[in-house]
Amino acid sequence: MRRSSILFMITLNTLSSLGVGLLGPIYPIFIVNHFSASVVDVGILSAVSSLVAAVFKAPAGRLSDLYRREKIFFAGVMMGSICSLSYIFAFDLTHLYIIEFFFGVSFALQRPALLALMTDMSDKDKRGLFLGIFESVYDIAWAVAALLSGIVVSMFGFKLLFFICSGFQVSTGFFVLKSAKVSH
Repeated sequence: MRRSSILFMITLNTLSSLGVGLLGPIYPIFIVNHFSASVVDVGILSAVSSLVAAVFKAPAGRLSDLYRREKIFFAGVMMGSICSLSYIFAFDLTHLYIIEFFFGVSFALQRPALLALMTDMSDKDKRGLFLGIFESVYDIAWAVAALLSGIVVSMFGFKLLFFICSGFQVSTGFFVLKSAKVSH
């Protein structure tokens, strides 16, 4: 494994995981507190995002085969960034359903392209190790994000958290495009 590949993977995974990981543990609290929603609503909203992602992942994966993976991933994180900021302007559960639909599409664009990028970068004989490191970095960053999200929301509120999430997503997108130009 090349050092540059590992550094790229660590940076990309950290930025990407922070972009969505900050929302993870706080999202249900935001929905219940700000929309007088029920726990059932939280489950349905989460299911919408997951089902939409599931439906669109195969076509998005094909797009990453036809076009540059970095561009498809970039489109996904930019859409995710807009979705994160959209929470600030949502004032009705209907708005949340729309946001979750687009978050599902965003994740569908991101994940297959990201996995393909990681596979492309790995050595065939060490692919399992490389992907294991990839997943570990993602999980560690997600865990750190979970801790930070509670601190940010308790000290500064949800609005700042949504801006931070969006910022990490934008940073992730531009990082992958910049790195792709350097490697091509």
